[in-house]
Amino acid sequence: MSFKAGTNHQLPTSSSLDPEQATEQLRAENQELRNEIEVRAQENTLLNEMISTIGSTLRLDEVLRHLVDIVVRATSCQVAFIYLYDKDKERLVLSSTSERYHHLEGKITMAVGEGIAGWVALHRKPVFLTDEALEDPRFCYFPELEEEQFQSIMTVPMITKNRHLIGVITVQAVAPHEFTEQHRVFISNTVALVASAIENAQLYENTQRKLSTLTTLSVLSQTISSGLYLEDMLRSLATLTVQLMEVDLCVIMLMDQVRERDLESSRQGRRLTVRATSPNLNDRGQFRTIDVDRLTLERLRDFNDLQQNRDGNPIPADIEQENEHTLERLNPLKDTQYRTLISAPLIAGTEQLGLINCYANKARRFSTEDQTLLTTIANQAAIAIKNSYLVNQLAQKNLVKGFFDDLMQGTTDSEDSLRQRAHFLGCDLTRPHSAVMIEIAHVDTRWDETTAANKVNKPERPRSNSTNDVGNYPQALTLQAAYKRMSGIVRRRIQDSYAGSVFYVHENLITCILPLSKDPGGTRLKTWLSDLAQQMRNEYDVYLSIGIGNTCQHINDYQRGFAEANEALQMGQNLHDTKGSESKHTTIVTHFNDLGVYRYLYKIAHMDDLRDVYQDQIALIDNYDRRKNTDLLDTLETYLECAGNLTKTSERLFVHRNTLIQRLERLQSLCEIDLQERSNWLTLQVAIKVYKLRNNAS
Repeated sequence: MSFKAGTNHQLPTSSSLDPEQATEQLRAENQELRNEIEVRAQENTLLNEMISTIGSTLRLDEVLRHLVDIVVRATSCQVAFIYLYDKDKERLVLSSTSERYHHLEGKITMAVGEGIAGWVALHRKPVFLTDEALEDPRFCYFPELEEEQFQSIMTVPMITKNRHLIGVITVQAVAPHEFTEQHRVFISNTVALVASAIENAQLYENTQRKLSTLTTLSVLSQTISSGLYLEDMLRSLATLTVQLMEVDLCVIMLMDQVRERDLESSRQGRRLTVRATSPNLNDRGQFRTIDVDRLTLERLRDFNDLQQNRDGNPIPADIEQENEHTLERLNPLKDTQYRTLISAPLIAGTEQLGLINCYANKARRFSTEDQTLLTTIANQAAIAIKNSYLVNQLAQKNLVKGFFDDLMQGTTDSEDSLRQRAHFLGCDLTRPHSAVMIEIAHVDTRWDETTAANKVNKPERPRSNSTNDVGNYPQALTLQAAYKRMSGIVRRRIQDSYAGSVFYVHENLITCILPLSKDPGGTRLKTWLSDLAQQMRNEYDVYLSIGIGNTCQHINDYQRGFAEANEALQMGQNLHDTKGSESKHTTIVTHFNDLGVYRYLYKIAHMDDLRDVYQDQIALIDNYDRRKNTDLLDTLETYLECAGNLTKTSERLFVHRNTLIQRLERLQSLCEIDLQERSNWLTLQVAIKVYKLRNNAS
């Protein structure tokens, strides 16, 4: 009955409308009610979506993206922009927008009071402009946002219940657009709903970031105190700094220590060189060395002291600007894709050790908190770097030499003590290692890293016949410097692939132990060292001879391992020369297990210098080869190795069978020993090898 009464109440009287008109009017009113119900249903759907998003995630970017999508759909506008308020910078930052403008997020900022969004943030009141929004005196034009194509704008502040400003949301339409009361109410309700959620998401992200920062700082502390070699520590430090500072590149520069030692007076300049980057940039050519004067270093120290002792007070703008200018002059990267730079000096006490630079691809205004964090990292790193320098000085006082001597000779020291000394040097003796000896057999002293970088574009240069052929330069000093430079390159490359290796360098000999954690049997070590030797030859004209011992599982194994490596090095060089190499200088990589029977003959050849009929016959053949430029001795050795098989022998020598028969006939004419008698073959084989070993040694 109530339904009928309501219906009768809506019906017009019969005196005013006929039944057909009344029915049409009812249809119109019903359609209007359906439309309104549909709008309300859509609003409820959108609000439910927003509530679902808020309830399902604390990720700020997801909340903002969903808010943009909802307000665009609800208002039938083309784009939406959400500006969040940065309290530290007192600016509104474009934090989320429609898809076509995603690339501008974080790049567009405005002060509170600047533009319509700034006015809304300042006065905490919404603005509705249905037409000609660009003509409004409060409008601030950003060409990147293409705002000239939009006619209507609605901007609403996002405020929490306790009146904290969260940000501003703006929607824009291309054509003149009427923002109805229903639109305004919906946006206001949505913003009120989302403001607290955004605040919670910001608090969550800040908490997560601080937790991540604390975790990474803990790892940083462990890295600094881990006893890693300086290069390893710097690489780890650069990687952790990228994570902490949330930047795209970290570059660590240190004062050139060689140049520091060569300074004759304080008036001479100092030089910064890049020592580590993250991500690792192998092409160091894009970095430039920087000469620094005393005044610049004093300015850096003064600004660092001012920053640490400011007690919360802001640094004067002129001093901060002067420091930014100073740091930009110390930037090793020029004309790159990186848009923003933040730096901090590496200072230990009163000593300037270097600089740590962080780069971002996007335009970014680093906060005071960012600068404080980077300064904290720099101060801790400076202490670690200084300690590393002290460790290197100790190493120069025979610390490493004593460690290697004890391993080679079989120490009377306890195993625990040796392990502790190894740990101090960055080595874990509880893991398997291989003893390796690397001799720089040939180095061109006229060749340095700068010219080597362009070697691939230059024709092959004639090599010097002597490592002392260096023109007018002091020969011994230049050769020593070349050995030192090349041994440093070899050590760095080994460390890159075999972290935890330990080295002792004496003149042109590098003695080292390489960890085999990922390759306990050492099956890949020889191949890797062969590749390293080839790289040094191609890039620097440096020729290496390398001897490798068997895997050392226990401390008592190292005496044997070094003896094997030394024997492999020495015999590898001798065996190479016995094979008739065309060049004296070549790369030689020998594993102890490669020596075969030569290992047993080597000592005999060097300890027993008596001659017998077999040695006399072989010497006669060798002399004949030298006079006639023939290969009869090699032919005989191959024939004996093939057990007298003519077919195999001719195939290995790449000669015709008839040619081989002629050579054997000639050999028999020179020899008093019957070459067809099998009982002579083994003795002849051994005698040839001993003869070659003796001949090479002499």
